[in-house]
Amino acid sequence: MNPPLISIVIVTFNAGSTLQSAIDSVLSQTYKHTELVIIDGDSKDNTLEIIKKNSARLGYFISEKDKGVYDAMNKAIDAAKGDWILFLGADDTLYNDKVLSDIFAGRDIEEVDLLYGDVEFTTNKKRYGAEKDYLRLVERNICHQAMFHHRRIFEKLGKFSMRYPVLADFEMNIRIFHDETIGKKYIPIIITFFNNTGMSSSVLDRFFHADMLKKFLEEDKMPFLAPQLQQYHFYHGLISLFSGKPGIALRQIPASWISGKRKLFYFLFGIKFLLRTLIRDKIIIKPGEPK
Repeated sequence: MNPPLISIVIVTFNAGSTLQSAIDSVLSQTYKHTELVIIDGDSKDNTLEIIKKNSARLGYFISEKDKGVYDAMNKAIDAAKGDWILFLGADDTLYNDKVLSDIFAGRDIEEVDLLYGDVEFTTNKKRYGAEKDYLRLVERNICHQAMFHHRRIFEKLGKFSMRYPVLADFEMNIRIFHDETIGKKYIPIIITFFNNTGMSSSVLDRFFHADMLKKFLEEDKMPFLAPQLQQYHFYHGLISLFSGKPGIALRQIPASWISGKRKLFYFLFGIKFLLRTLIRDKIIIKPGEPK
């Protein structure tokens, strides 16, 4: 059996300070059946210089304006030639030079569509990840930097939804884990050093939590106070509050304080957001595309 081709995708925008480290972590892999795909969003710093310096070793690259990170990731799905695709951030690096060999060399993955493992946070060296089923995934997402998608997934489920400019990877994972015909395999190794200082907590996804909460309650028939729904109640309520819908906020936010494992966390988090509005710290709600 021929070893599978792995496409490592790096999406960039003004990433000149970190991009070369990400590229080096891919090109140094002992597993050689790889291609590196870079999708740039028309950077204005030295990102293009770094891309061109490495162009001879890239499978594909393009630089043009896009509609955000998930638009770029969708472009990469079309451009990539690999059997498997890993989406790596421009400020992330693969954990070591043997990680792809550890995952793909000699491993029986014929019936597997999704391979996933763990990440190590760059800020505190904490390891994050665990084996998931649908309910555990609903409660807490997997970092996409630790996930290898076989292209069969995108052929079956489609690409990342442009409705969710902040959390489209979470929505994709919910689709994947809801589908029992998609083979999933957890490998308990660290795949990526993950820069967890990424998108600010000031940037909220307008539709994600409300849409998912509706799905879980109406389609999956989950109880309103199911502990897995804690974050969805909180953020749906918070966004409703900032969107001038206090009635919804008064229903949803308290629900996050009386269910789930992180009651005190969401109570204090809610107070923090309210204090930030009093000092005029800007909260950004990104709407995404309508249905």
